[in-house]
Amino acid sequence: MGIRVQGMDAVTKELERIRATMAPAMGAAIEDAIKYGEPLAIDTIYQRYGYRDRSYVAQHFSLSFNPKNLQGRISARMRPSTLTRFVSNARTKDGKTGKQLPAGFDISVMRNQPSWFKGAFMFVGRNGNQLITSRKPGETWRSLKNAKVLYGPSVAGSFGVIRDQIEPPIIKFLRERYQYHAKA
Repeated sequence: MGIRVQGMDAVTKELERIRATMAPAMGAAIEDAIKYGEPLAIDTIYQRYGYRDRSYVAQHFSLSFNPKNLQGRISARMRPSTLTRFVSNARTKDGKTGKQLPAGFDISVMRNQPSWFKGAFMFVGRNGNQLITSRKPGETWRSLKNAKVLYGPSVAGSFGVIRDQIEPPIIKFLRERYQYHAKA
């Protein structure tokens, strides 16, 4: 990434010299900012959405830094999360014989805002993972062969929603770290 001013070679050389002296401090500040931004994003997503485990959110984030073009990236996985990640508790009802029967799940996609999925049930999918689908009144297990699996938001989708919320603290931290590295 070069800086050029047409017709003024001395000005172009001076701008390149300034950039070369500032690049190490900028690079260190950017690298510090992405390391600061990752846990901030993970905590904000965990507080907003009903993921049961903070570690699930953390394992789907990645950091990258390219010192050549001074670019840092925080990215997250795009695949949707199964609703089993958001189950807060299983509901039961009294059967005809007095036994407790499954009656669905309380699912909190947004933290502390449960919704009752009345005919929902868990099953083991082809890959050995636990999935949730829902049965409507009058459906039999035979008619559920082509039932759709229910999913919640992906970690990347959650990150896209909270991005505007975490930008100001990251910018503030970036400025502080740049001033620190520029003085050193």
